[in-house]
Amino acid sequence: MPHARVHEDLVGKNVGSASASSARVGSRTSMGSGRGVAATNPSSGGLSVWDAAVSEARRRRADPNQSEGEKAPREATLLVVGTRGAGKTTLLQRFLDREEPPRTTLALEYTYGRKSGKTLVKDVGHLWELGGGLLFTSLLATPITPRSLSQLTVVLMLDLSRPETIWADLERLLATLQEEIQKVVAEAPGLKEQLEEAVAKRRVPDHQDQDKMTPFPVPLVIVGGKYDLFQEMEPEGKKVICRALRFAAHTHGASLQFFSARDPGLIKKAKELLSHFAFGTVESKSVAQDYNKPLIIPAGSDNLGAITGTMDDQHAMTLDAWRHTFTARFPQEHEEKSSVLPEDPGRDPNYREPDVDNLRAQKDEDLERVRREVGRSSARWADLDLS
Repeated sequence: MPHARVHEDLVGKNVGSASASSARVGSRTSMGSGRGVAATNPSSGGLSVWDAAVSEARRRRADPNQSEGEKAPREATLLVVGTRGAGKTTLLQRFLDREEPPRTTLALEYTYGRKSGKTLVKDVGHLWELGGGLLFTSLLATPITPRSLSQLTVVLMLDLSRPETIWADLERLLATLQEEIQKVVAEAPGLKEQLEEAVAKRRVPDHQDQDKMTPFPVPLVIVGGKYDLFQEMEPEGKKVICRALRFAAHTHGASLQFFSARDPGLIKKAKELLSHFAFGTVESKSVAQDYNKPLIIPAGSDNLGAITGTMDDQHAMTLDAWRHTFTARFPQEHEEKSSVLPEDPGRDPNYREPDVDNLRAQKDEDLERVRREVGRSSARWADLDLS
């Protein structure tokens, strides 16, 4: 069963915070015996509170869809996957305005954020983080379900400071996610058509590269982590990485953005991006395509001519061609190197739970005592002469 870390978060002011007092709006009306005394609302031309309540109830019965829409919170799901150690936990902590030091993610972890919307009901963003790189992809069936798929956004995070993992992790994770999504779609009637309709809406009308783009089934965001280390790399290497990631993001209909926990500007941009997908806030229109600066490229804003640098090369550029170019310069690590099981989390002080730890220590002592008793019994039986 996946490890779950559940918190209720009031997302910070950059995402949209809400005070406790704003969630309690209303008035109390004193009602006596019989018909009682009904307070009046001056703004309604002397209409009593009771009459106003009756009128509102009739309106809602006449138009139930509208009343439900006004009260139902917006829910969305963000699934964060990527290279181990790329900064996925840090990204989510900055998004939720948490200051505690990040800890290693165990398998699959869940948290959520809430934000005040247009009504008193707060919108909810479900946040799933898959740890271990490619090690625990079998757990993707937990966050990817028929119910969540129509509101799911995948955030795929890569470690820019380790080019030897970028392309391999990008391709494997995209393929694994696509396979899991196809399984869910095959078991849910009508979901395929729903996703195809959503993909059509996300397409940029009359885009010049329309025939070369195959959008991912759900919104996809590719985040390049540890930009502070990446910017120290030699220029030609940075150019290859940036162009390859731009091509992969563009052809998959994805947004591409670089991130560093040490750069307040990039933290702000990342929070805006995640807020857009988690809470439906306005998407930033900022675009930065210079490889000497952190890339910020919303989905559909790039084009092959700008990526390749010339109009002639764009027709020869395919995903296979970019794979060859990238891996020739940065040979990729074998999967075994990134699939080492983590150390026993029960001995990790970051996951200290006094009640559980005390019970575990007691059981360990009981087990050790049983082992000693079995050892003594075995020794006594060995000394017996049964001949």
